[in-house]
Amino acid sequence: MYCNKSRTAARRWAGRILCGFFLPMIMATYCLALDYRTPRAGESYTTEVFGQSATAPSRDRCSVTALNLGLQWLPYAPTDYELQPFGAYFLWRNKDNGRQRLRAVLVGVYNEVRYNVTPSWLGKTELVMTFDNMTLPIARQEFVEGVQIDQEELEWHRAHLGLGLGWRTALAPGHQDNGLEVALTYEPGVLLFSEGSDTIDGFIQPRDTYEGRVHIRMRADALERNIMELPHNGWAAGFDGLYGHRANWDDWGGGPVFGMQDGEEHRTWSSARFFALAAVPMPLLDQERNRVIASLYGGIGENLDRFSAFRLGGEPTGGEWEALSRPTVMGAIFDEFYSRSYAVANLEYRRELLFFCYLHLRGQLAVVDRPHVENGQIDWGMDTLPAVGAAVTCGAPWNSQVEIGYSYNFGLLRDQGDGSEFGGSALTLAWSKEF
Repeated sequence: MYCNKSRTAARRWAGRILCGFFLPMIMATYCLALDYRTPRAGESYTTEVFGQSATAPSRDRCSVTALNLGLQWLPYAPTDYELQPFGAYFLWRNKDNGRQRLRAVLVGVYNEVRYNVTPSWLGKTELVMTFDNMTLPIARQEFVEGVQIDQEELEWHRAHLGLGLGWRTALAPGHQDNGLEVALTYEPGVLLFSEGSDTIDGFIQPRDTYEGRVHIRMRADALERNIMELPHNGWAAGFDGLYGHRANWDDWGGGPVFGMQDGEEHRTWSSARFFALAAVPMPLLDQERNRVIASLYGGIGENLDRFSAFRLGGEPTGGEWEALSRPTVMGAIFDEFYSRSYAVANLEYRRELLFFCYLHLRGQLAVVDRPHVENGQIDWGMDTLPAVGAAVTCGAPWNSQVEIGYSYNFGLLRDQGDGSEFGGSALTLAWSKEF
């Protein structure tokens, strides 16, 4: 009895001491947080760093021209893919209070262009024009359990134009990239094919064909971004629905892994994908400097084949409004998976180290429909790919920024010489310069 009373009294005193010690600290942190505001994208900002004055000038975010370059190292990936360079020239123009908008990612062999304009005679309705192509002058292979299938490689090219109608309205907090937009376009295009140097004899290549797509698209962006253009507060969401038909499409293939593909089954196809993202404060901490970013991606399709399926991999991302719509699989090769359905959930903790330098700690759980070899036959199944990663994003000289990141995926399969084993990593260095 006496011991129980002593324990109760001790707990009370311990509680009082802890509250007396930590509560003022929490309140002090909260009060300090009230005095600090993370600089936002485009705003001028002056502060002191290591005893020296530092100033970030204001930027016109309605007109952006940038060069993005980088390199990704993937140990134990197939030899051709251990080092993957990437790069693009990025253009963004937003004129007349959003009535004219141009977004372009230009590589040459890969391009993605979208132009929206609102003529006065159409009221609030937009004309939408698009162009996208993938015309790599090399043969491309698929991967099964981390092994590239050279015997069925193909050099294939696609290019689609697009024309349609859209509508847009502004969203809070009212920055130039905040808005809700929807569009419906028809996208005529072509698919062209040729064999690679390692394609086996007797492999039947697909026929070159016209492909027409109907594309319904929605984007909503209500995000505030920090000075490094990373999501800081708010939300974003989007949806893409595609319906495609090929004019000439016969049976093709006949390789040792995927076998013969039914042309009639994949002549007409459809797919839908969505994403949602939210950036919120970290509870009980300095809420401006500590943020949580959660995102969810998903896709499903019908009659998808190698040339219409979702392409998932470890491509670089960013905080720009359209880049946010692209799912990535941490640690993976660029376009490593062609998948008929997927779901990817991400959770990130981000700490502002300096006003121009941020630490990212990331976790991911991806569920991907991908091919396997079962009893010597190809089979499809849903696989779970958990991954973790860390990165640092910092401003750099000459109006540029650098990101260095590492990720490890526990569900990837990599051939380490004596068979495929689970676990794959990636080290990424990305540099972006704005002109």
